[in-house]
Amino acid sequence: MSDVFLSYASEDRERAGRLATALGHMGWSVWWDRKIIAGQAFDQAIERELETARCVVVLWSVNSIASEWVKNEAAAASERGVLVPALIDNVKLPLEFRRKQAADLLGWQGNELHPGFQALCQGVAHAMGGAAPAPRPRLVVHPATSRRRWAVPALAALAVALGAGLYGLGSWRSTPATTPAVVAVAPAPASAQAPVKPPALQPPAAKQPGAPAPTPADMPGLADLVVGTYRGDVIADSKGPSRSDIEVTITRIDRATVRVSSDYRRIEAVEVNLTRNGNQIFAADGSSPFIVDLDRSPPTLVFDPRSELAYRGTRTP
Repeated sequence: MSDVFLSYASEDRERAGRLATALGHMGWSVWWDRKIIAGQAFDQAIERELETARCVVVLWSVNSIASEWVKNEAAAASERGVLVPALIDNVKLPLEFRRKQAADLLGWQGNELHPGFQALCQGVAHAMGGAAPAPRPRLVVHPATSRRRWAVPALAALAVALGAGLYGLGSWRSTPATTPAVVAVAPAPASAQAPVKPPALQPPAAKQPGAPAPTPADMPGLADLVVGTYRGDVIADSKGPSRSDIEVTITRIDRATVRVSSDYRRIEAVEVNLTRNGNQIFAADGSSPFIVDLDRSPPTLVFDPRSELAYRGTRTP
């Protein structure tokens, strides 16, 4: 059973796909006729989804007002009390549907903050008996954050330059007592980027000769929370049909970076830098929606590479 059944005329397929993707970003599962599997009887598949969907969004256009299919689907949704109409062309609705206010999506190009789209989301939520979710946050990294990877090596290099004489002495114990501040900030030779504690906190007896110092990349992080194999569906694709039973694999690169790949050729392998908001792990740069919801059991994945397709999956054991 889907949250939203999308009814539209075939001539409006591109605009319907744009809306299906946007509704998916809001966290709803969307069914439209591109999800019909090859070999299925399309009329039976449509009827089954139409009767079980929690909400039916009908796109009224110059094409759909003349479509018997669309009008029949709208009538069935109206009988169930789950009809949410939307105008994508400036047209006069069929007589039997004029009493219901339609969301204004005239000229809408996919902006999830558009007033008409927000009104549509309110209607969908009302039809399903709940409040409309807030748009999925598209997190933007502050410029200072985006330069962090360059700043850390630069500071480390400066510290190395200041403490070059100290390294030549072989160990912190040979450092003169007049230079403790330099010793405290100098990075350990094992990693120029590793955070360093004052030598006084590392008694010689506790050291293990030959054991490499741990680095941030070795420590548990956000990546460890999301790695695994996810199985689900491509619910919308701007360049092809929907697909079921698609596997997406997330592997760890470092504690805050993962590699996302798939057995489906339309989902190309990409690296994703991670950030966190509560129990949701996001793509830090916001270029492509990537959300792992840890509140779900098992965790769920929303992944829309380049915003060209929409994937929804669940992590497998």
